[in-house]
Amino acid sequence: MDATQILTLGLGLEAPWILKDQHLDTSVSPHRLDLYVEAERGSLYPCPECGKACPAHDFADKTWRHLNFFQHHCYLHARVPRTKCPEHGVKRIEVPWARPGSDFTL
Repeated sequence: MDATQILTLGLGLEAPWILKDQHLDTSVSPHRLDLYVEAERGSLYPCPECGKACPAHDFADKTWRHLNFFQHHCYLHARVPRTKCPEHGVKRIEVPWARPGSDFTL
C-alpha cells in the first residue's frame, strides 16, 4: 500500500473523489500537510435538493482544516462543483468530508 492509498483510506474518500496530490511542508513550524482532492473528470453529482445525478456547472476552490496528521497541521483542498439541475438550477453540492458550511472536516 502506498501513501496515496493510505491517505485515501484514512479520509474515507469514495468515487467520484480521489486524492490527487499531497505535500508536506517542513520549512514551517508546525509542519503542514496539504491534501488535494479532486473528482474524476466527467463525474455526475447529486443535486442538493432532489438528489438527481447532474453534471457540474462550475467549480470553486475550497479548503478545510483536518485533524492533525501526527504532529503536522493538515488541510484538505478541493475543487467543489455546483450542479446544474434541470429542476432546481445551479446549486453547490455538499462534500462527504464536511458539514454544510463548515471550514472543518468531520
